[in-house]
Amino acid sequence: MSIARDSLLRIYWVTSLCALAFACGIAVGVYKIFPYELLQQIGFTARELIRYPRHTLGLAPEKFLAVSPPPGGGVTRHVPEQAYAGMTLIAGFFDDSLGVRLIDMNGDVLNHWPISYNEVWPESPHLDDQPRDWDTELHGAWLMPDGDVIFTFQYGGLVRMERCGQVRWKLPRRTHHVFTPDADGSLWVPDRRRREEAVDQYPKVPAPFEEDYIVKVSPEGEVLAEISILDLIFKSRLEGLVFANGAHDSEMVVPLSGDFTHLNDVDVLSPETAPAFPLFEAGDLLVSLRNLNLLMVIDPDTESVKWTRTGPFLRQHDPDFLPNGRIAVFDNRRDGGGDHSFGGSRILSIDPGVGREITLFGARPDQFFYTDTMGDHQPLKNGNMLVSESQKGHVFEIAPDGKIVWSWVNRWQDGSIGKISQATRYPPDYLVQSMKEPCHEP
Repeated sequence: MSIARDSLLRIYWVTSLCALAFACGIAVGVYKIFPYELLQQIGFTARELIRYPRHTLGLAPEKFLAVSPPPGGGVTRHVPEQAYAGMTLIAGFFDDSLGVRLIDMNGDVLNHWPISYNEVWPESPHLDDQPRDWDTELHGAWLMPDGDVIFTFQYGGLVRMERCGQVRWKLPRRTHHVFTPDADGSLWVPDRRRREEAVDQYPKVPAPFEEDYIVKVSPEGEVLAEISILDLIFKSRLEGLVFANGAHDSEMVVPLSGDFTHLNDVDVLSPETAPAFPLFEAGDLLVSLRNLNLLMVIDPDTESVKWTRTGPFLRQHDPDFLPNGRIAVFDNRRDGGGDHSFGGSRILSIDPGVGREITLFGARPDQFFYTDTMGDHQPLKNGNMLVSESQKGHVFEIAPDGKIVWSWVNRWQDGSIGKISQATRYPPDYLVQSMKEPCHEP
């Protein structure tokens, strides 16, 4: 009798402890109390270790290398009579580090900016911790006429670097993705801020979450203005754009990262192109919110939304105002498994007035390309388009008939392919200073 009672007591205590642990786990998840953040970090590290074991252990830069690389290396195709001649600025992973390279049409390097996060930011007061170089990545990059480059560390800061590698200035904010210059020389740059507690003006948005901003930055690195994307949406009474998840009530499913909008690009309507867009005015901003499959045109002066479009693009990047009055967008068609179940990536052109879209590239089997994340395109003055297939380390230029007239592959040292984030073509006379001049001593 005593043995049976002791066994029942043991079962009771074990069951009680399990129930208590289960209840504590629910409380930690719901109320995000200790050790919620620690468990999140452990989970993230574990996922990274499983996905990129050698990278996480600092043995090889797996995260920066392509899984299914294209053949060849360097310039693999060049049709001089059809390609738009100039220089191409490419941000990505070269040799053993992040960097930005300027190459000519033959693939020869005109200048190289090797970039180390830890050298630029020995301390990171704007971040919660100090990342390693291999924990960071470059995204947007822009070449200045004097040979300086401005680039973003993804969620790690905006930097202006001289031709010879000296840092001219750095902006300690969580800037990210692709930025664009305005007519006055300033830059419109994506930024974000972590919200650990709910915000009254954003009802039903659970904390913690990432609030995306657009900041206007002067060429000297001074913040001139900032606009909250969420504030824009709620003030414009467009809450439905962020609650379109199929739930009966207005509820939001926020990923563990808190990143439910994911601003990934901003483009500005130039005075030269504005007459082609009767719905908009010069200075209006075109933004892409990837996780909502959403494009918006906003007035930065009144901080109001003028136009929106959800889909048919899927996890898109890099929308651009075109001179013909249409909006082009890099439609990633991200499928989550690399099985190309949505047919691969494509470049779409959208009429913002009537909403009709056409596929500029990627409609035919012989035009297949795919990058599940990143990727951008640049309309060129001769009617061609430069496309960055980022996850394949591949840049190619297409003519209006869809033929590839220039192609470049970032072959890495062991035969792999180094991923790139962005490529931009500049005309031959863009620079006011020669890249061949000797660098001064730092």
